[in-house]
Amino acid sequence: MRRLAADAKAQVLADAAAVWLLGLDGSELELHAGLGFGRPSTARTLAHRPVGRLGDWLTTRRPPSLTAVPAAAAAGRAWLVDESIRSVLAVPLVAGGIRIGLLAAFRRRRPFAAGHLSRLRELAAAGGPAIHAALRFAEEREHVERAEMLLAVTQTLASTSDLPAALDEVAHRTAAALGAERCEIVLAEAPGPVRAAPVDAAGELVVPIGREYDAIGSLRLVRGDSSEWAPKIVEMATAIASQIALAAENARLVRQAEAHAGELAALHEVAAGLTSTLDLPTVLAAVADSACMLTGAQRCAVFELDGSQQLVPRVSRGLPVDKLLTLRPGQGAVGAAALRRAPFFTPDWREHEPPGYGLDRMPDGELLRDAVRHQGVRAILAVPLVSKDALVGVLSVAWEEAHTYDEREVRLLAGLAQQAAVALDRARVHSAAVRRADELGALLRAARTVMAGLDPLATLEQIVHEAAGIAGTPHVKLLIVDPEARTLRVGALTGAPVPADFSLALGAGHSGRVAATGEPLFVHDLANDARNALRERDREAGMVTYLGLPIRSRDRVLGVLSFNTTTPRRYSPAELEYLGSFADLAGIALENARLYDEAQRALADLKAVQQKLVQGETLRALGELAGGAAHHLNNLLTIVVGRVQLMLRGLEDERIRRPLTIIEKAAKDGAEVVRRLQQFSRTHQVGRAQPLSLDDVARDVLGLTRGHWQDGARARGVSIEVEHRLAGATTVQGDAAALREAVINLVLNAVDAMPKGGRLMVQTRIDGDHAVLVVADTGTGMSETVRLKAHEPFFTTKGVKATGLGLSVAYGIVRSHGGQLSLDSTEGRGTTVTLTLPRAVAPHPAATAPAPLRPGALRLLLVDDEDEVREALAEMLQSHGHTVLTAAGADEALARLETEPDLDLVLTDLVMPGRTGWDVAAGVKARRPHLPVGLITGWGETTDVDEARRAMVDFVVDKPVTVEALQEAVARVRER
Repeated sequence: MRRLAADAKAQVLADAAAVWLLGLDGSELELHAGLGFGRPSTARTLAHRPVGRLGDWLTTRRPPSLTAVPAAAAAGRAWLVDESIRSVLAVPLVAGGIRIGLLAAFRRRRPFAAGHLSRLRELAAAGGPAIHAALRFAEEREHVERAEMLLAVTQTLASTSDLPAALDEVAHRTAAALGAERCEIVLAEAPGPVRAAPVDAAGELVVPIGREYDAIGSLRLVRGDSSEWAPKIVEMATAIASQIALAAENARLVRQAEAHAGELAALHEVAAGLTSTLDLPTVLAAVADSACMLTGAQRCAVFELDGSQQLVPRVSRGLPVDKLLTLRPGQGAVGAAALRRAPFFTPDWREHEPPGYGLDRMPDGELLRDAVRHQGVRAILAVPLVSKDALVGVLSVAWEEAHTYDEREVRLLAGLAQQAAVALDRARVHSAAVRRADELGALLRAARTVMAGLDPLATLEQIVHEAAGIAGTPHVKLLIVDPEARTLRVGALTGAPVPADFSLALGAGHSGRVAATGEPLFVHDLANDARNALRERDREAGMVTYLGLPIRSRDRVLGVLSFNTTTPRRYSPAELEYLGSFADLAGIALENARLYDEAQRALADLKAVQQKLVQGETLRALGELAGGAAHHLNNLLTIVVGRVQLMLRGLEDERIRRPLTIIEKAAKDGAEVVRRLQQFSRTHQVGRAQPLSLDDVARDVLGLTRGHWQDGARARGVSIEVEHRLAGATTVQGDAAALREAVINLVLNAVDAMPKGGRLMVQTRIDGDHAVLVVADTGTGMSETVRLKAHEPFFTTKGVKATGLGLSVAYGIVRSHGGQLSLDSTEGRGTTVTLTLPRAVAPHPAATAPAPLRPGALRLLLVDDEDEVREALAEMLQSHGHTVLTAAGADEALARLETEPDLDLVLTDLVMPGRTGWDVAAGVKARRPHLPVGLITGWGETTDVDEARRAMVDFVVDKPVTVEALQEAVARVRER
């Protein structure tokens, strides 16, 4: 660059020449070569605009200009005035299109010419690239030297773990490389400063050694002269300081990692111990021991957060656990750590009191500060135990003397707390699972026991027995709700007895409130509870606590299960849930027992109804069979009786009369048997229904049977006491004769069942819309097998003297009246027969009587489909002087009616092929409303015939027809 300046001075005949190069930031021009200047004031640096337009050209690249130096020079141009410069010629130095500096020539007496500018530009064009190449070479060499220096420093620092020795070697290298007489490296974290032999310091350079924004030491260079330190030396010293800072940071991190490794090893060992068991007491003890080992504290405790949000001490080291305090979150050092969920440390609570020490009082009234003083501790470190974002407790260590804060201790205890929280949570979950499994097992066993039986009383006893076992108290009561009386009564109990008549109104007392609200209730002090209606009794029995649980079935409260203890006790939420589940099972068991009991009663009723239906259908079928047989037998007996009576009327020979009389009697006896068969078959057949009183029926029957139950019994040497209880107002609609016959059969059966005497009772009563008649005896009774067959016709236990139709006939009569007959009997204790009949309604108006007939012999139309019966009846009527016209069926009868206007009476059989006797009666009444119609039947009248049909028939003659019965019926017609 001096050569370029010399060439420029010579080429343009200048008095002086200089070369300035742009600095690193491009804001200044630094003087690198100058020739011809007489004074040392020549500018070492030029600002952006050192000489007016010359500066403009350097910054804007406008063409340069020649100018004279102004007379009044600015402060920046003072050196030009000092040098007596008159004219300046300047051209830029450019390399590769980049400005790198300025080449300038100066004259003191005359200005430059235009040709000088061309020559100076040629010099600048040739010199710019050369200068640029020289500068690049110098920079590369400096970079290499710097890199070698820094590499050597890095290798020295990295080659050994002994940082002080490495720094000593780096200091010697740095002093030698940077031309310093001495280099000192001082680190705050190093054992001591690295210093060389002392020398007199004329000039020194101090470079800070920093980590991020903090200074951790310094690098100091010292030399004998006071000249300015070159920028490259400053730059190199700064780079070396950076390397030293990195080495110091690495050494710190290594020390930290080693410390952490030791802590992790210790925590890992602790974790292995904590996770080796799921037993909660063992885990708590291991946590306390580990805390003491890691921190070296004299005291250690683990507090658990219980369901009432209290920090309860569970295990302690250095002090008995019962001497520790139960605290609330926010109370004391332990409570502060729980509330803040962050470690809390006090080096000496006497100088730095944790929250609540001077205000909070313990249950015994002592201030928290005094209670801690009695424990003999000064410094406390508490760390929260948090698992899954939930606070489970606090781990606390304490020292008996004041203790300084140690981050390592806090870090170790916090790490232990994390593992302890997880271990405690797992142990609690495991303990809860084991406890729950035990509870469910007990609950399952209790459920099996309670559900095993369906007897209500046995179920109640099982419930209280199992409840006492699972609750751990012998005093258990099961109170049952009486919905009608709205009271509670004792269903079953264990422990302290209560009066047999004990009852409690719903809403009164503790159990009454549970039953009324359907909500559980716990009382921890029964004796002092003003709401306790049984306070005195509980105080005398020594009861302390009460727990009442509702027993439900769906939305209905069935009762209350109450538990009493004679010592103080609290129930956890899990225990309440467990006992509540048992109460729910008890509700299901009670409901099942109730439903089973109802089902049994319903089944018994169903069986009884089914039995009655079977009996009814059996009797109905037998009745229909007997009715059909009776009809045919009556026809035959009508022929026999009629013919025999006709023969006897004109016969005087006693030898012939006697056999005929026997035949007549036998036929009439047969007719009586047929009549009984008809009575049995008439489940829907009675005489004309009329209002009557069961009281009158009872009196008539007792009167009619007096010879049997009084005279006959006395003749046998026994006594039968007869009692009648008549209620009155027992009016029914029915056939008095049929009902008398039914009751007579029952009374006779009762008397026969008391061969050794006894008591006969006939009773009437009103049961809603029904009237009831009861015949009861104290006789031999009957077995279940006999009772089931008693309704069957011809079944008897009396031997050949009885027909076996009495009870079955009575059954048919009662059924025909729309009633029921029930039989209750116990062998050896007697029999009770109950007749239940619908109470009477308003009687139907009587039919209009036909017009009276003329006296004397009658002209009759006889209708019957059987020739023998028709002929026999015709002869019987003719024997009394009547004129008889016959017809074999309904059509023939109605045809004869058209041709016989003088008929006085129509007699028709009921059952005939095709059209029946009712059809004949209807046809007669339609043609001749006032012509009397008589009905001859072996079936009797039927209740299923409406009143309109009944009104068409004026009288009924039962088969077998005798001459007397036929004559009496015709006589009644004649009397009308």
